[in-house]
Amino acid sequence: MDKNHALEVLVDITNTNLGFSPASPSEFNELCLSIQEKTGRTISLSSIKRIWGYVNYKGFPSLSILNILSQYNGFKDWDTFVNGNLDDESGFLDESVIHATSLRRGERVALTWNSCKSCEIECIDPLRFRVIKSQNIKLQPGDTFTMHTLILGLPLYITDIVRGDINLPAYIGAKKGGLSSIKRLPMM
Repeated sequence: MDKNHALEVLVDITNTNLGFSPASPSEFNELCLSIQEKTGRTISLSSIKRIWGYVNYKGFPSLSILNILSQYNGFKDWDTFVNGNLDDESGFLDESVIHATSLRRGERVALTWNSCKSCEIECIDPLRFRVIKSQNIKLQPGDTFTMHTLILGLPLYITDIVRGDINLPAYIGAKKGGLSSIKRLPMM
């Protein structure tokens, strides 16, 4: 696996977990603070800006920085992220991808993974969803969340989870093996 491609994927996952793609100095600072709060470790603002391409840089981050960024996203370290989340092949994604922006309000999607885990979600606003049914997962019916993309064979990444009056941290489902099925359901 090309390390540059792996870093791009990790940046995309970070953006999803953060809930936005940093594009200004204040947003990069917000990411730095979020990393420190979640991991107890710091990455400098200048390093974050280089990784996200905000400033021109031809080098590659140190293993220490990669480990912190991987830990921020729920992985033990960089090696675990690369070896456990990516494979050595690349290719274009087609019908196995659903972009959240393509779903209309009221449209539902059924997701399954690990043969015994599943949920049904409903689009309630652009990029915002509600859990309708869940089986053997930590998400519960009524939970609302932000999601950007569903990809067959990859984990489910959601952020901004609200359960009643409680805000929950980001959620990663189907870590091992990814989503095994994604099915758009008929509109009711």
